[in-house]
Amino acid sequence: MRQGAYQTDYHVHTGRCGHAGGEMREYVLAALARGLAEIAFTDHIPLYFLPGEDPDPTIAMTRAELPDYVEEVRVLEEEFAGRIDVLLGLEADYAEGHEAALEEILRVHDWDVVLGSVHWVAGGWIDAPGSAKRHGTEGSENLWREYYRLLAKAARSGLFDVLTHFDLPKKFGHRMPADVTDAEDAAVAAARDAGVAIEVSSAGLRKAVGEEYPAPPLLRKLVGAGVPIVFSSDAHAPAEVAWGREKIEAAAHAAGAGEHLSFRKRKRRRHPF
Repeated sequence: MRQGAYQTDYHVHTGRCGHAGGEMREYVLAALARGLAEIAFTDHIPLYFLPGEDPDPTIAMTRAELPDYVEEVRVLEEEFAGRIDVLLGLEADYAEGHEAALEEILRVHDWDVVLGSVHWVAGGWIDAPGSAKRHGTEGSENLWREYYRLLAKAARSGLFDVLTHFDLPKKFGHRMPADVTDAEDAAVAAARDAGVAIEVSSAGLRKAVGEEYPAPPLLRKLVGAGVPIVFSSDAHAPAEVAWGREKIEAAAHAAGAGEHLSFRKRKRRRHPF
């Protein structure tokens, strides 16, 4: 990482989501070791939009765990004050028709940053193990088009500060069909018009697709439209904190970006890089 740069990681999970490992304090120590100025914990919101109290604790926090998650972030924030800023965030799924329920959850706590994600597409997960076959059975074009329709609605909802993994359906190597460019453009325009940021994430470099989110042409399109960025790892283990930062910073620079954002109490700050 470049010395003197303001380094952040704005997408970090915890063991409470059921598919991450390590203690939260270990994530903070890893961030310190890598020279970060900030780390934002953004664990998965409880699955408020599916039937049942906690339909799948291997995917997201349970409702009972959410208060303890908030409390542990606050404890770490105090412990590491003056050494690194520990932020309270959340990765919140956008689910069409359930906006009021999400707003109710977000209202309860004083978040620093709220990430907006689309994982549930056309009645199923778009990125879970086994979901790659959906591209063959349901049609890749249909899934990509529906994904971008939902992402545009997420942007316009006003519920989120940052949109995550802008081209998530490529995770298993299924590239966006050219016929879906209009839907992608509509999602970019929605992000621009809503004033929401997007993440440049190294997570895709660890997936089958082997490419950061978003892909270079899409990132150029977003930056060219004036959509601001944050840097993220989508860490699910302490070793993944700030992983691939040099690569995603280079990608952002190549796309024409000259700054990234940080957040406090959902208010943005700008940092050149």
